[in-house]
Amino acid sequence: MTGAGPAVSPDDIVVRLIGPPEADGEYIGLLNGSAEEIVHLHDYERIYRVPGLYEHIVQGLLRCRSPQTAIDGLANALDRLGLDPGETVLLDLGAGTGIVGELARGMGAGTLIGVDALEAARAACLRDRPGLYHDYLIGDLAAAPPDLLARLCSHRPSALISAGAFGGTHAPPAALRGALALLPPGAPVVFTIDERWMQTDGPGGFRDAVSRLLTSGRLRLLHRSRFRHRLSTTEEPIFYELVVGLAS
Repeated sequence: MTGAGPAVSPDDIVVRLIGPPEADGEYIGLLNGSAEEIVHLHDYERIYRVPGLYEHIVQGLLRCRSPQTAIDGLANALDRLGLDPGETVLLDLGAGTGIVGELARGMGAGTLIGVDALEAARAACLRDRPGLYHDYLIGDLAAAPPDLLARLCSHRPSALISAGAFGGTHAPPAALRGALALLPPGAPVVFTIDERWMQTDGPGGFRDAVSRLLTSGRLRLLHRSRFRHRLSTTEEPIFYELVVGLAS
């Protein structure tokens, strides 16, 4: 494996991007002192332990654009519909450390509700961005227990955003369907997803699921485009799709 030059990150951890990616994904080296720890890029529980480390790696070194692209898509949808961002109850699916939520707050979004499958994500967000979300819940919307659904319904979300949380080993199509079921007709829906998952019906694929949502009218498409999500650990571009629609 080869590596890019080191970069100093939070807590004086030096990050080394390792490539080419292994068969099961991308890796990074975390050097703290004389010991280097090799970590899978999606080992969120490990990376979230260090304040700001996830942002340093993904937003900084790998130049991730999904959060801002999703927020721009939401802002355009709200403007097109004549909706006030300040009156929006935004459900952030796959909220992570709160990057999208922080951008949403910056564009004037009102109430923010975060959902993530990992308790480590919630803990990191509450540590690094306290008070950002009105509520931050842990659970899987693909098979949400009644108490989670009741809590989400009580907030009456009026828009959905998800930056990179769908497809592959992340949330399956059932999670998207579960989130749509929480929204009123006409609610803006914005998500970004790896274009590979939009081109397959295999494991982790969304092609048929999205097609069925559009054909059935459960999701009305407003905009769909391709963009560079981020760089890989070998500095190759990874492309995603932005999907903006309306729940029905």
